[in-house]
Amino acid sequence: MNNFSFAIPAGYDYDIKTFIKEVKTKNWTKTHRKHLPRYVDRLTTTGADKIQIIGGMLQNAYGANIGRQIEQRLQTKDFEKIVSNLLALSGTY
Repeated sequence: MNNFSFAIPAGYDYDIKTFIKEVKTKNWTKTHRKHLPRYVDRLTTTGADKIQIIGGMLQNAYGANIGRQIEQRLQTKDFEKIVSNLLALSGTY
């Protein structure tokens, strides 16, 4: 896997719905934890825009196009779940 789209194996035939389900799980966060410390740091900064930070993380994880598609389909509660999962792992970095 390269650093640009760390969550997509080379040659993977993707499905946005599957990615949306996966990105909200603790397992996804654990699987990709080595790529996530800077997003945890940004989320713990006072006044951080959590939706913007998660959007950037998704674009880095899946590439700009797919990341934006995932971001657009997430609801507020989904962003909150992702943030919660990231912060729960913050002690493991």
